[in-house]
Amino acid sequence: MGTEITIDPHTGILGVGDLRLRPLELKSEAEPQIAHLVKWSQDHGNGYEWLYLGWLTFGGQPASLGLCFHDGRLEQASWSVQLPDAPIEGGWPTREAIDREVAFVRKTLAQDGLSIGNNPNTFHWGEAWSSFDGKGSIASNGLRYRPS
Repeated sequence: MGTEITIDPHTGILGVGDLRLRPLELKSEAEPQIAHLVKWSQDHGNGYEWLYLGWLTFGGQPASLGLCFHDGRLEQASWSVQLPDAPIEGGWPTREAIDREVAFVRKTLAQDGLSIGNNPNTFHWGEAWSSFDGKGSIASNGLRYRPS
């Protein structure tokens, strides 16, 4: 089983196993601690850099996580969950699979005290969402931090 992803509903702190990534955490502080989980990275050359992590779980299911750093600070995180027996067509999840992932993510977050709906829910630390992304035809699960 992989390293578990968790979110503290009161602080927005993103847990990756024992590591705690704070909102607006410096990439230089976080990266050495998660280097063993990084599958690939992408620097857009405009201040935005993404680290894509694998070998993770969310709610006990296999998951992957993308961390967005803007000007060297953690600004956003997005993740996906691979549910067992999720229907696939042509190599892509069906709308049923996407809806199941969204329902699973919302239920898991609610069990941890973070209730969210279709639109991003706002908290003092930022916002969180889990919904169907019609443009990408995917489940969109994420956090966005606001400067304090």
